[in-house]
Amino acid sequence: MKYYKLALVSFVILFLELLLIRQIGTEVRIFAYLSNLLLLATFVGSGIGMLVKRKFSLQVSFILLLVIVLLVRVGLFSGITDLLAPVNENIIWFQSDVSSLGGVTVGLALTLLLFFLVLFVFVPLGQYLGRLFESSTGIILAYSINVAASIFGMWAFYALSWLAFSPFVGIIVIQLALIWLIEGKKHWPAVVSVIVLTIVVGWGVPDQTSGWIKTVWSPYQKLSLFEYSKDDLTHSGYLLNVNGVTYMGLYDLSEERRSWIEDQVKNVTLSKTYNARFADQYQLPYLIKAGVKDALIIGAGGGNDVAAAVRADVMAIDAVEIDPQIIKLGQEYHPEKPYASERVNTIIADGRTFLNQTSKRYDLVVMGLADSHTLSSTLTNIRLDHYLYTQESLAAVKKTLKPDGLLYLSFDVNEKSGAGAKIAKNLRTVFGHEPIIFELRDTTFFGLGGVIFITGSQAGNTERYLSANPDLQKFITNRLVSYDTNIRPLTDNWPYLYLKQPQIPSIYLWVSLCLILLFLAWHRMASWQGNFRWDFFALGAGFLLYEFQNVSKTGLLFGSTWVTNLFTITAILLFILLANLIQAKYPMSLKLAYGGLVLSFGAQLLVPLEALNALAFYSKVIWGSLFLNLPLFFSAVIFITLFRQAKEKSAAFASNLIGSAAGGLLEVLSFLWGIQSLLFIALGFYLVTIPLLMQSRKALRLTPFAMEIKRP
Repeated sequence: MKYYKLALVSFVILFLELLLIRQIGTEVRIFAYLSNLLLLATFVGSGIGMLVKRKFSLQVSFILLLVIVLLVRVGLFSGITDLLAPVNENIIWFQSDVSSLGGVTVGLALTLLLFFLVLFVFVPLGQYLGRLFESSTGIILAYSINVAASIFGMWAFYALSWLAFSPFVGIIVIQLALIWLIEGKKHWPAVVSVIVLTIVVGWGVPDQTSGWIKTVWSPYQKLSLFEYSKDDLTHSGYLLNVNGVTYMGLYDLSEERRSWIEDQVKNVTLSKTYNARFADQYQLPYLIKAGVKDALIIGAGGGNDVAAAVRADVMAIDAVEIDPQIIKLGQEYHPEKPYASERVNTIIADGRTFLNQTSKRYDLVVMGLADSHTLSSTLTNIRLDHYLYTQESLAAVKKTLKPDGLLYLSFDVNEKSGAGAKIAKNLRTVFGHEPIIFELRDTTFFGLGGVIFITGSQAGNTERYLSANPDLQKFITNRLVSYDTNIRPLTDNWPYLYLKQPQIPSIYLWVSLCLILLFLAWHRMASWQGNFRWDFFALGAGFLLYEFQNVSKTGLLFGSTWVTNLFTITAILLFILLANLIQAKYPMSLKLAYGGLVLSFGAQLLVPLEALNALAFYSKVIWGSLFLNLPLFFSAVIFITLFRQAKEKSAAFASNLIGSAAGGLLEVLSFLWGIQSLLFIALGFYLVTIPLLMQSRKALRLTPFAMEIKRP
């Protein structure tokens, strides 16, 4: 076997998996919230390719990539988000809730069409990989090459993201790589023609942001910048559009601009409670608490909050923002150039991680609207913003405040989700007194507005500050709101900000039901080869369920950033390579591997994450990585042991991939019982492999479970 082909197809599968999740999740908004559906498509497509008898040419992948690029670019799937609104209890901003039953049907049909287009891209690739496994005489070496090449594929994807390249560049890279896997140069002219068409479509077909002044791809999202007219009364500066959605402005709120606005609105009929002196949500915290010397801004974004702090003569400003490209846009385009001030310390980091690591104390903490349109990982249904509003996170905020400190938190509350009630409840629980909550929805001359939550490190601080300014106190009193806080609080175990109560959103159930019915019908019609292995299926499901909660925990330790995700998944794959090496040189018995698996799972349940957070950074990196990934090491030992003994390698590997897809579907159970519950479910899948192994011991040539694996 030519191992370079095995390495190349393995590289392509992992790189393309991440690439399509990123591109489709960006261009078709609902898939940013359902990215596990795309992950499922890649796993099932690869698995079906290994099981189905019919041969598929790699040219199918070429053509389908072109079709996906074309259909996404022309906007065929852009309406799915609104069409599926009636069956979605999980809030998606700017989702129009006017669809009918017919609209839901069309939305489901388009969702399934896109799902199967992605699935069939991976069928030829999986089939090619399966043939290479079957022809291999050294399966541990072959599987190790597969894993190592997957690591390179992942690093290449993140390098592309870090360099801010469009996903279309990645698709061209994949198509060029696939040329070297196609047998027979006679097909090359047709393949090259497809590549040229993909380039033409990717860069020649305009999208909704065509004509905007700038579009960049950050490691997290697609950012597009639009410039407002200088004479626009309600907007100034620039609009930053994220993944096709209005996200934030880069506003000119300088004294000169404010004076111009106030002159223009003199003859405009406004609310009786409107007062231009207090209508700027960014300036307001410095009017409430005068003399702020040290300020922390979490979610600094394009720089509006930073500009307000600079105008308020704050001496030291720590501005934390997770997306480096947003910071760059703010530095280049914000009209007031706040990031250029010597008093501003810009920190590219996850806000939660900064809170855990800093020892500094602040007069004021400003939490800007942190609402991410993308995921912290391609293997998770947690969005970046969720962990900022949990009880544990707000407790970290409280620790950073001075005794007379103030927290100023803004959020655009949509009551369908109960987000306002959750934030209010957590603030009351953590700080020990009721926060002051008011709306700023009639002040759009100075920004998008929203709901403001204010609380002090000590009871009475906020009221004391307001009493010093009766006009400001009246302005806020006229806008006070309250929420029914009889609602489940946000915690690190249940951080679902946009889900009103523990439930599986209907959209997940409907899409899953449609997929199951279609696969049952397909299973009856298609011709299959090899015996499906339920033990490998269970191993795959357990692996992905554990990996999901592992990524979430790692994010809490080191930050939910793209860098953390890169190193986390790399560490997992390196543990798999270590397991392969041990089984090749000094084989571990299945009995010992299962014992280690159960004990390491028990440690996950008993040892709190705070114990690792208390360690120094490098100790936390070493011991945290070892502790969190140890169960995956033992599961990798079990997998390679059984894979080595399997007669039908491609069928076994396919069963594992399809099991991983099942684990992806079951991850939504964390919506009901919390992320920690996935540990029990994952362990259950691992343990169920024991009776399955005992049933198949003759095929595997193993005694019931406890036999040592013989050396080759």
